[in-house]
Amino acid sequence: MKFGKQILNQQTTEWAAHYINYKALKKIINSLQNAQHNERSLPPTPVTFGSLRDHSQPDDFQIFKQQQKTAFFFKLERELEKVNTFYLQKEAEFKVRLRTLNDKKKILLGNERRLARSASLVTLTEAFQKFQQDLSKLQQFIEINATGFRKILKKWDKRSRTNTKELYLTRQVEIQPCFNRDIIAYLSDNVENNLLDLQDKNIKLSATPPSSPDRKHSVGELEEPDIMDDIEIELFKAVTIGTPTTVHEILERIRQHQGEEDHDIISRVFWRACSEKSSSVESIEYLINTNKINFKYMDDISERTCLHEAAIVGKLPLMKLCVERGVRVDCTDIYGRKPLHYVCMYGHSEAATYLLSKGADCKSCDHDGYNPLIYAVTIGHTKCVEILLENGAQIEPLEEGDHNHIPLSLACQYGHKDIALLLLDKGAKIIPDAEGITPLHLTARQGHHELLKVLTDHCTCTSLDTPDKYKGWTPIFYAASEGHIECVNVLTQAGCKVNITDDARHSPIYYAAWEGHIKCIDKLLQLAGGFVETTESIMNEQMMVVENGQIDEQNDIDLDNNINNIPSLKLPPPILPFRIYGHSYLDKKYHIQITLGHPSSKVPRPPIHLYGNSEISSLKLVMSSKPDTGIIPHSIILPLGDDRETFSFQVDTLRSFSLEFDIFPTFGSRVIGRGVALPHVFDITNDHERRNNLVTGGTGGKIISPLFDTHLKVVGELAFEFAIVKPFQGVQLEIGGQVETYWKSTNPVTLPNSEQQPLSLNEINGIIPSFITASSLSGKYIQIVVQVTRDMVAVVYSEWMLPVEEFDLCVSDVTFKQFRSLGKQQENTDFNNIANLSELQKLIHKSYLSLEEVLKAIPPSIGVNLEIKYPTAYEMSRFCFSDIPDISSYVDTILQTVYDNAQSHTTNDGSEILNHKSNNRSVMFSSFNPAICTALNWKQPNYAVFFNSYCGFENEEITRGKKRKGREDNGTYEDVEKDKRCTSIKEAVKFAKSNNLLGVIFDATLLVKVPSLITNVKQSGLVLTTFGAANNDNRNIILQDKYKVDAKVIDGVIEYKSGFDAY
Repeated sequence: MKFGKQILNQQTTEWAAHYINYKALKKIINSLQNAQHNERSLPPTPVTFGSLRDHSQPDDFQIFKQQQKTAFFFKLERELEKVNTFYLQKEAEFKVRLRTLNDKKKILLGNERRLARSASLVTLTEAFQKFQQDLSKLQQFIEINATGFRKILKKWDKRSRTNTKELYLTRQVEIQPCFNRDIIAYLSDNVENNLLDLQDKNIKLSATPPSSPDRKHSVGELEEPDIMDDIEIELFKAVTIGTPTTVHEILERIRQHQGEEDHDIISRVFWRACSEKSSSVESIEYLINTNKINFKYMDDISERTCLHEAAIVGKLPLMKLCVERGVRVDCTDIYGRKPLHYVCMYGHSEAATYLLSKGADCKSCDHDGYNPLIYAVTIGHTKCVEILLENGAQIEPLEEGDHNHIPLSLACQYGHKDIALLLLDKGAKIIPDAEGITPLHLTARQGHHELLKVLTDHCTCTSLDTPDKYKGWTPIFYAASEGHIECVNVLTQAGCKVNITDDARHSPIYYAAWEGHIKCIDKLLQLAGGFVETTESIMNEQMMVVENGQIDEQNDIDLDNNINNIPSLKLPPPILPFRIYGHSYLDKKYHIQITLGHPSSKVPRPPIHLYGNSEISSLKLVMSSKPDTGIIPHSIILPLGDDRETFSFQVDTLRSFSLEFDIFPTFGSRVIGRGVALPHVFDITNDHERRNNLVTGGTGGKIISPLFDTHLKVVGELAFEFAIVKPFQGVQLEIGGQVETYWKSTNPVTLPNSEQQPLSLNEINGIIPSFITASSLSGKYIQIVVQVTRDMVAVVYSEWMLPVEEFDLCVSDVTFKQFRSLGKQQENTDFNNIANLSELQKLIHKSYLSLEEVLKAIPPSIGVNLEIKYPTAYEMSRFCFSDIPDISSYVDTILQTVYDNAQSHTTNDGSEILNHKSNNRSVMFSSFNPAICTALNWKQPNYAVFFNSYCGFENEEITRGKKRKGREDNGTYEDVEKDKRCTSIKEAVKFAKSNNLLGVIFDATLLVKVPSLITNVKQSGLVLTTFGAANNDNRNIILQDKYKVDAKVIDGVIEYKSGFDAY
C-alpha cells in the first residue's frame, strides 16, 4: 500500500490537520524531478553511453536544485514542529487524565465494603478503557508520522541523489519528544496494569456471596457505616428486581437509622437504578417520594448525571422526571457528551425527540469532535437522523475548511442508503473532505453500488471525475482497483471518463488488471475503445527514469522495499558481474510458514479477536518458537499491512516444536493475552484431516488458539494458518557437483552496443529501468505437465480427468499400470526423429508415459519445463482428489526422478552416460499452485522455479469441469475462496519475490491488453515468461518483444534468447 493511501486509511479524522503533510513535501520532490527532466530534454540529443556516464548538471539547474533543497527542508522542519507540538499537548493531557484516574482508583479501592455496593468500579473500568482507546490513537499517530518522515527522506535522497536520510533522522527526527517511546510505553503499561487490577477486583467481588436481605445482625456485630452499606446494597437490589413492598420496608429501616448519609444513599441508588433496564417505575417512585434524592448528583469518575444514565438505556419516563426535577438537558460528562449524544448513539428516537423539545443542542460536539448527528449516521440509526434533521442539525461543515466529519460521507462510507437519501433530500452537497475524498469516492471504494446509483443521480458529470488530492484518483479508480464491477457499471452508465489517468499516468484499466479483476477490465476496455497506456507514454516515462537514474514512483505500490536495490546508471567496470548460484534450500530442517488470520476463507478471519476490546486499533504480537534454539522471535505490529505476509521458522524436528504468542499494547510491555500452539498441532504425520482444514496437500492447517490473561481467563482468540515443507532426502545435493546449478544476476544487463552508438528509446526501454534478471537459462524448453499416480510414479499428463467413460477418475486415483493401460502404448517411439519440438511436446502428452521414460527418451540437449500439476483449495472444491498424495511426497517423487535422470542418462542405443556435465539437461520447474512452488524451491537448490498464473482469467479446464461427488459435498469446501496469488498479478509478483523464485509465467492475454503491466513486473527483478492463445498472434509477439518480455510459450515450447544470457 502506498504511504499516502495509508495515511488516509489510518489517520484519526479529528487530528487530520496535525499529521505530516506528505503530499506537500512530495510535490516539492516531484518539481525537482520534472525540472531535471525538462532541463535534459532541451535541446534534444541522442542518448549515448557517454551521455549516460555524464551526470553533470547545468549551472541553472544546480541553482534550482539548491532552492528546492532549501524549500524542502524548511517545510520538513515546520512539519516536524507541528507534529511534535501536537504530541506534547496530548502527552500532557494524557498524564493529567491518568493521574486523576489513579487517584480515584486509590480512593475507590480503599474501602472494599463501599466498593461492593458502588457502581464506581464499572465506571472506573470504563474510564480506563476509554483512556486506553485514546492512547492507542496517539500511538498510531506517532507511528504514521515516524513512517512518513522516513519515507519522504528516502524519496528526497532518491530524486536528489543525496544521502541525507540517516543523518537527518538521527539528528533531527528521532531526538524529538514525540518519537521517544518511553513515555508512551509507561502510560500503556500503567493503564494495562490498572485494568488488570480492576478486573481482578471485580472477579473477587463476584465470587463473594452477597449478604442476605433478611439477615439479622446484633447491635455489636456491625458498625453503623457497615449497616448503612448493607442497607444500600439491599435497596438497590429491591429496586432493580422490582419489588415495591421490599423497597418500602428498606426505606423504613433507613428512617430508623437517620443520618447525614441518607440523602447520598438514596441518590446513589436512584442514579444506579436509572441505568438499569429492569428497574421498576413503581419502586423508583418510592425513592422519589422520600424527597431525599439529589437529582443533580453525578458520578465522581464519569461525571454523568441520572439523565445521562437514563438516556443510555432510553428510559423516557425517568428522563422526563429528571428534567422536571431540574437536571439540565445540556449537562456534559467527562467525555464532553450530553444526554442527546447517548440517545443518538443507542438509537432511542423518542428520547431524542423529547430532549430536542426541551432545548437540547443538536450541534454540540464531544471531546472526539462528534455531534449527535455524526453518531446516528455512523451507527445507522435512521429515525434519529430524521429527527435531528427536522430540528436543524448541521448537515455541512460549520466552517469552510472544516471537513473532519461530513455526515453524507460517513453515510456513504458505512453504506447507509436510507440515511444518505435523507441527507440528500435535506440539501446535503457532495463535497470533498480535507484529502479531496468525496462521498462518490468512498462509496465506490466500499462497493455500495445501490448507494452509488443514488449519488450519481444527485450529482453532475463533472463531479464524477473529481480527483482526490493524493494521487489524482477519480471514483472509477477506486471501483476498478477494488474489483467492484457493479460500481463500475453505475459510474460508467452515469458518464464518468474511463480513459482518464492519475498522477502516475496510469488508467483505471491498469489498476484493475494489476489486481486481477477481469470483469472490470473487460468492461473498461469495451468502453475505452481499447485504450491502454500507450507504448509512447511508457517510453517517455521510462526515459525520464533513465535521466534521473531511478525507477519511477509507481513501484511504491508493492515494491517499495526494493528502492535501495535500484542500480546506478554508471556503467560497471569490465569485470564479471556478481552471480547468485541456486538459492537457499532445506538440508535436514523443516520449514514452517505461519500466516496470521485466515486470508484464504471467503470471510477472512482477523488474526486477533479480543473479547470486549474491539476499540484497540493497534497491538504488538510476539511469536516465538519453543524449545529455544536461537531462532529470533517475530515481533509484528497489528493490523498487518499485508494480509498474506508469512513468518518462517526452520527447525530440526516437529515433535517438540511449539509456538507461543504474546499480545502486548503497541508500545507497552504488559502482556494482554498469551496463546500457544502445541507440538501435536504441527504433527503432520498424524491423520488430522488436514484437507478438511482447507489447506491442500496434507501439509498444513487452519488453527484458532485461545488467548489467556495472567489469571488464566480466556480473553480472546488467535487465528493462523500454517504450512510445512519437509526436507528432500532422496539424493545428495551438491552445488557444482553432479547436477549443474542455475545462476542469476539482478545487475543491469550490459547494453548490446559496444561501439557506443546512440540508443533508441526502444533499446533503452525495459533494459535500464527494469534491470533485467540475467540467468543461465537459455535455449529451448518443452512444456511437460507432470502428475503423480496413486502408487507414487511421476507421469506426464496434462488434464485433471482421465478419459474413462461413465467414471470420473483423476491421475491420483489410479496406479501407473492402470494409467498406462488407458492410452495407446508407444514404447518404441523414437523422439530423436522428431525435429519439430512442438510436435514432440504434443506426442509426449499423448503417450501415457512416466516422467522417467520421457526424460530418458528425449535428447539431453532439449531442455524441459516441468509444470507440476497439483490442485489448489479452489480446484479441490470443483473436483474430488480423495487419493492424492500430500504435497511433500508428491514433490519428492518428481524430484527423485529428475535427479536420478540427471545422474545417469541412457541413450537410445542402450549405452549409459554417467555424470557427464556436457550431457546435463536444462530443467526448470513451474506450477500454478503456490504451495508446490514453495516446496520445490525449499527442497532443492539446483533448478529454477517459476510461478504460473492465469492472471485472473478462468482456467478453461475448471470452467468446463464438472463437480464430482465426494467429500466436498459435505460442505467441507464451501468456505474456500480463490487464492489471490493465483488471480492477481500484484499478489503473484509479491509471492514470487518473497519466496525467491526466479520468475513468473503469466497468461499473455492481460499483458498485451495493458502492456504497462509488463514494465511493472520486470521492475520487480523477476524473469517474465508468457503463455496462452494471445501468443498465437504475431502482433502480440512484436508488442511483447518491444516491452522486453524474456520468453514466450508458443505451441508448448519456451525459448530464452541468447541475449537473455548476456553474461
